[in-house]
Amino acid sequence: MTPHTIYIADDDEDDQFLLQTAFASTGQGCQLKFFGNGEQLLKQLTVEKAPPTLVLLDLNMPILDGFQTLAQLRSQAAYETLPVVILTTSNQPSDVQRAYEMGANSFITKPHQYADLLRTVQELELYWLNTAQLPRSPQSDGNANS
Repeated sequence: MTPHTIYIADDDEDDQFLLQTAFASTGQGCQLKFFGNGEQLLKQLTVEKAPPTLVLLDLNMPILDGFQTLAQLRSQAAYETLPVVILTTSNQPSDVQRAYEMGANSFITKPHQYADLLRTVQELELYWLNTAQLPRSPQSDGNANS
C-alpha cells in the first residue's frame, strides 16, 4: 500500500516545521508536500499523476490565499471531491461559514500549543486516512464512472 500524500499550503515556515514534526511523530508515514501559497499547490497538482489523499490549506497566504485556492480546486471536476481541510489561525465565524460554503470539508483553528497540534494531527490522520471512506479520483482509476 502506498503511503498517503498530504499537500499542505502554508507560508509560515515555523508552522510547516511544527506540522512536519507532528506528522512524523504519529508513525503513519505520510508523505507531506509543503507549499508557500496556493498557486504552488495548484501547479503541483497539474504535474502529479495522482492527487493527494488530503489537502490542508491556510487562509492567509501570499499570491493565492486559502479561499482563492479552494475556489480553484472546487471549480475543477478532478478535484471537486478532494478532501480539503482549512487549517488556519483564524477563528472568525465569517471565515468558517465562507470556507464551508465554498466546499471545505472541515475547518480547524491552529492550536497554540504543540501538544494540542499533535493531537489535532493524530485526529486528522485517524479520521481522514483511516476512518473516512474517500471517493476514488478520476485520475487514479482509468475506469471511473461519472
